[in-house]
Amino acid sequence: MPVTPARTTTDAPTLDVPVGAGPGIPDRRPPEASPPRRAGGGALELELHRPDPRTILLSARGEIDAGSAGRLRELLWHRLSSCTGTVVLDLAAITFVDTACLHLLDQCQRRADQHDISFRVVLDERGLLDRLLELADARVRFLTFADLPSALR
Repeated sequence: MPVTPARTTTDAPTLDVPVGAGPGIPDRRPPEASPPRRAGGGALELELHRPDPRTILLSARGEIDAGSAGRLRELLWHRLSSCTGTVVLDLAAITFVDTACLHLLDQCQRRADQHDISFRVVLDERGLLDRLLELADARVRFLTFADLPSALR
């Protein structure tokens, strides 16, 4: 029976799945190959923009958790030392956030401070990050904005 690779996602390892499995043949993939998704969630999508020569804008859409925070950090890290003005992290479209995001924000703020860069965070529309900052008593550690136009001023 020919074997083809299964779909690759950021949540599961790639597995070989037999092609042509007919009715009555059970799916041979282990349960951990397809973990349940959180409602409204999904992979993290990132977009990088340069609205003006002194400003870098990174927009995120989806989930920020321990699995996706590393990708976001990779994009931010270099920019937080090479930018000459402002780095804006737009989190308005996130659908899930956990403490990995808070840890990432702490790292980014320290790096921005070391390089004299203004690091600004646009809060999500659902209030997820705002609640996390409130619970961690961390709201005063970051320059946060309710919307992107305010953060870009």
